[in-house]
Amino acid sequence: HAAELTAGFYNVAGRDGYRPIARMLARHHATLNFTCLEMRDSEQPAEAKSAPQELVQQVLSSGWKEYIDVAGENALPRYDATAYNQMLLNVRPNGVNLNGPPKLKMFGLTYLRLSDDLLQTDNFELFKKFVKKMHADL
Repeated sequence: HAAELTAGFYNVAGRDGYRPIARMLARHHATLNFTCLEMRDSEQPAEAKSAPQELVQQVLSSGWKEYIDVAGENALPRYDATAYNQMLLNVRPNGVNLNGPPKLKMFGLTYLRLSDDLLQTDNFELFKKFVKKMHADL
């Protein structure tokens, strides 16, 4: 959490620095929107000591604990099943509920990077499957 601490943001072990932000957003009936939903820890260089999966879960959990709408987006131009599956895990961390709405789910997802690369046949077919899975229990 060096970058957070350098910026004056106190988010260390034993203290959820994102919960007070979520609490403030709840007072104003706002939506918490966060990025990097497609990123996985295993895809980051070890020397970066980056943990995007844990960061996303911490932020989203802080919002859900405060009963606010939580939304997200991808950060990188990724057109592969691994990235799409990671986004699905974040959108519905408890999976699909066949008996009703899922216990936890995101209010919205913004898919960034509409491009010629996305519209290539193989990439677009994967994207269409991703969109169908996004709507699996709606």
